[in-house]
Amino acid sequence: MKRTAILAAGVVALALLAFFCLPRHAPQPMASAVPIPANFHARAEYGMLILRGSLPNEASKVAILQQAQALYGTTPGNVVDELTVDPRTGTVAWADNVAQILPVLGQMKERGSIIIDGRTIVVSGKVGGDRAKASVLQTIAPLTQTGLELEDRILAGPITAGRPTKAPATKVPLLVVASSPKAPAPFVLSQKVSLTKPPSLVLAQIPKAPSLPVTPSPAVPSLTDVSPVSLQKKLNEILTRSSIEFESTSTTITPNSLATLDQLIAQLRQFPPMPIEIGGHTDKYGEPEYNLELSQHRADTVRRYFTKHGLPKQFTAVGYGDSRPLTVRGSRAALQHNRRIELQVKGQPQL
Repeated sequence: MKRTAILAAGVVALALLAFFCLPRHAPQPMASAVPIPANFHARAEYGMLILRGSLPNEASKVAILQQAQALYGTTPGNVVDELTVDPRTGTVAWADNVAQILPVLGQMKERGSIIIDGRTIVVSGKVGGDRAKASVLQTIAPLTQTGLELEDRILAGPITAGRPTKAPATKVPLLVVASSPKAPAPFVLSQKVSLTKPPSLVLAQIPKAPSLPVTPSPAVPSLTDVSPVSLQKKLNEILTRSSIEFESTSTTITPNSLATLDQLIAQLRQFPPMPIEIGGHTDKYGEPEYNLELSQHRADTVRRYFTKHGLPKQFTAVGYGDSRPLTVRGSRAALQHNRRIELQVKGQPQL
């Protein structure tokens, strides 16, 4: 009897154990997998096209490759195919239209890229002018109509400093003798001419120009005042008060920054020529290659502005992209702080 009770208690204990424990280890029905966002990256440079990304179906990949080979040829190496078809990738409306926009890369100078991360499309490169840029934007319009947000990083046309330069002043000679608009009457022998009186036509004397007050030349600064350290300090003071800024994704200098450049020019004219590096910097957003190219173009713009305004060719323009941020914070003010132009005095004055 006692043994039976023990067995019964054991059976009850096993039943309770199975009731509470087995459901925890039993296979659960698999939850619906969250789809992986589709993505696409095309980069063209010097006649070669590189394709990367994950697409939702084979048909999209085939259409992209056919278009790529039609544009860049079937020679091995012209088209680098690193596209994959992932069944976990969710269906996207833009996948079927990607092949249609590949021709815009052929309008880019030297290199260009298209990046789609599922939510945005980033188009980078440089085209010949505003009309060419408008054509590119029109071609990619079908993708933006599918819900993608466009991030336009296209540089259009030749790089200008944003302000027309003044025409050089015309040099006027100090003394000018103007001829009479009418030719003098011919001399007639029968005409009575008084030998005692001067002829009626007399060359008018040009009045002497009044003497101008002599402006004393500015005092030549001492060697300590024209040192690279002294010039660097002056330049830093100006750039600390007001920075050199550009229009978004452009090499056009903002109007306020033109005043800053003019202040720098006035300061540089007070020093003998010194080797100076103009460094261009961007924020962290965008492709590193694009940021590097944009920062170089902006540094070149500042260099041209200096030389067009009479400064000697003492400048070297260098683009650093986003490799030297002043701050790693992501606020709007911090990003603006990283988008800058720096001037670094590199050598001794040329006295």
